[in-house]
Amino acid sequence: MPAGAFLVAALPFDVRPAEVERNTATALRGLESAAAAGARLLLLPEKWPTSFLPAFDRETRAASAAAVGAVQQRAEQLGVVVAGSAPGGAESKPTNELHLLGGRQASFPYRKRVLFSPTGEGQQCRPGDGLPVTLDLGFARVAGVVCYDLRFPELTRRAFYDGADLFLLPAQWPTPRASVFELLSRARAAENQCWLLACNRSGRAALGDQRMMEFPGTALLVNPLGEVTARCDDGGLLLAEVDLDAMADVRERVPCARDARRAGLWPEDLA
Repeated sequence: MPAGAFLVAALPFDVRPAEVERNTATALRGLESAAAAGARLLLLPEKWPTSFLPAFDRETRAASAAAVGAVQQRAEQLGVVVAGSAPGGAESKPTNELHLLGGRQASFPYRKRVLFSPTGEGQQCRPGDGLPVTLDLGFARVAGVVCYDLRFPELTRRAFYDGADLFLLPAQWPTPRASVFELLSRARAAENQCWLLACNRSGRAALGDQRMMEFPGTALLVNPLGEVTARCDDGGLLLAEVDLDAMADVRERVPCARDARRAGLWPEDLA
């Protein structure tokens, strides 16, 4: 493996609604496999402990918190960072929170901002109101959004200004729009000149309004040129290499950050 490179993993498994124990066991098995292969980071699907539910009662939210805690503990022991999203917050209606577990500490850097109205996601969750932050994990600077957020490039641009190396995308994006998922993943990586790791669940489930949906079980690693360098389409574990030196070369050859500053496009609070 070249200098400046590291392995990442993604597990786009069949997230079963409210089957928290089953989902947690699957996530932990994936974590063990990723660690054994030498991955520094594992990405799980959107709402991996619970999936989407008509409502999140106290018992379900407590079970979800326990699942997150169990994965956090094992991630710390193995030295792997685990990313995904889960219902969170103390209010009666949860947010859909992107989390990073393991490493230096558990963190919730971003809450899904754009909720998917066609399935009534706003009836189950409340939206976040911030932008993704970029966190330094030691081996890479990472940021991320959740599923439907991918359609809104305004949400990913702050990570470009912050110099993110790797963008994370946990999702439950249905099969009929799988081509759009890949297209937008490639676009977000290319326009922000960063690596992007996406994890989209497999299986079949009812979301929100109980409409049954199929999911492709696709994981993608996209390079800073917008090229898919690794993928799986069967819900299995994806293992792939992120090369930060190659990313630096792309940014040097096409200096978008420098030219954005010259054009007066850089945000004033970051100037």
